[in-house]
Amino acid sequence: MIRYRADLAAVAYRSLLAMLGGALLGLPCVDFDWFAAAWVGFLPLLWAVEGRSPKASYLLGALAGTVFWASVTYWLADFASNLKGYQPPYNTLAAALFWLYAGQSFGITLALYQWLRGRVPLGEPFVLPIVFVTIFSLYPMLFYLRLGEGQTSFTIALQAADITGAHGIDFMIALAGATLFALVARPRTRASSVALAVAAVLFAGWFGYGQYALSQWDRQVADWPSKRIGIVQPNDPPSIEIPPPAPGYSRALPPEMEMTARLAAMGAELVVWPEARFKGYFDQQAVRDAYEYSVSSHGAAVLFHDLERRRVGGAPIQHNAAALLDGSGQHVGTYRKMKLFAFGEYVPLISEVPLLRAWVGSYFGDFLGEITPGAAHETFAVAGMRVVPKICYESAFPGFVADSVVDQPEGKVIVILSQDGWFGESRQPYQHLWQSALRAVENRVPVVHAINNGPSGVILPNGRYAFRAAPFVRSESVVDMPYSPDSGGSFFSRHPHLFLGAVYAAFGVLVLLRLLASQSAGFVADGRRPSGVLQK
Repeated sequence: MIRYRADLAAVAYRSLLAMLGGALLGLPCVDFDWFAAAWVGFLPLLWAVEGRSPKASYLLGALAGTVFWASVTYWLADFASNLKGYQPPYNTLAAALFWLYAGQSFGITLALYQWLRGRVPLGEPFVLPIVFVTIFSLYPMLFYLRLGEGQTSFTIALQAADITGAHGIDFMIALAGATLFALVARPRTRASSVALAVAAVLFAGWFGYGQYALSQWDRQVADWPSKRIGIVQPNDPPSIEIPPPAPGYSRALPPEMEMTARLAAMGAELVVWPEARFKGYFDQQAVRDAYEYSVSSHGAAVLFHDLERRRVGGAPIQHNAAALLDGSGQHVGTYRKMKLFAFGEYVPLISEVPLLRAWVGSYFGDFLGEITPGAAHETFAVAGMRVVPKICYESAFPGFVADSVVDQPEGKVIVILSQDGWFGESRQPYQHLWQSALRAVENRVPVVHAINNGPSGVILPNGRYAFRAAPFVRSESVVDMPYSPDSGGSFFSRHPHLFLGAVYAAFGVLVLLRLLASQSAGFVADGRRPSGVLQK
């Protein structure tokens, strides 16, 4: 009985450590003022799995991962309520299914870490970041979120993302936790001392480069002239069905157009509207004529979102699209969203199975509309800038956004149009804005992020905010955005897949060496020696 109680206490202690690790890693993704918590977050988690088998480490990791995802995506309960009308506790139970699924990524990471560590000729602190970045980047997810997105107030730590992308920040956070654990919990050996010295050099290089790059970009941006950007934040409630025009307005004259006229009078050169449910611009000639007249009368270019429906080869298709009208009201071009949102714009794997497609459609209702992806990135020349529009969660994919910048990056501005009202008055819209901040640093271009319910913002290439709107209110803002037609692009935008490719290669080498070590150990255990090994 005494031993049973001791074992139970040990399990409870390790479980608490695992949950503490998950909470510390997730805290900055909820409130970025707590950015430092992530840098020690892996320490209690590694203590929890110390001396455990890969199977036990998997269970503890899954527990930590569930806590992590429940903390950073707590707003999924609001999403379930807004989408299906679920009330507590059913909305929380629906969200918990995602948290449990997503938490398995941590479980797989910790199981592989235990399987690999100590059995490969690599300093142990480096095993965890290699495994974590590999699994975290490959694990299929509905909502993508990275540890680096909680670091946007730690501006120095962001700067080297112009070399590695956001995954490099995740690597350094995992390396920090593993290094701290090696310092406080491991006996010092010659090999471990070398590994710790290498880790120290990496940290010095990462933060030294961050300080240098930030000071350089601060000076550059301070000398740039500015462009006046208008941002419309309607704060419309989310709607599964196409909503009617607001009272007192029409499709031809929506509230956004009235707000645009005021912004143009304040000198806005480009006005950005966020993602919307339906505007009617592509469907109705009267709306197109009215937009052309209104825009030409106030003279500011307008970038807006709408649902585009057309026929290709006789078959009806629809796109989530962003249209640009120049200051004369002429249609400059249309960008069609390429990265689609699972279950909102397509059904993964089962879209071609009619029975399953019908069942999923009955559950998600009109929120699920099969959207045809666009075929190419677009760059629009407007108001003396080169604008690259992106829609909603396209901003969550570093490599994808970099691919839209790399061709002639000078003078480009990324513009994100989003509707995040589905997630209620939560931290989710902030997290979305933080993703855009990392895209600005990665590609060294300004980013305009227009969110229907806020907080909208303008982020500069150094990761600093030129403007942030108040959340969950209707607003219209003019922002003087520093801009240079000769600046833009980075090592990451030219080679967006290099760092991840190197991490994947290192992971493959670790697995191969582990398998070879196991095979050699098996030979010895059987009283045999590998071929070519002399016995003395």
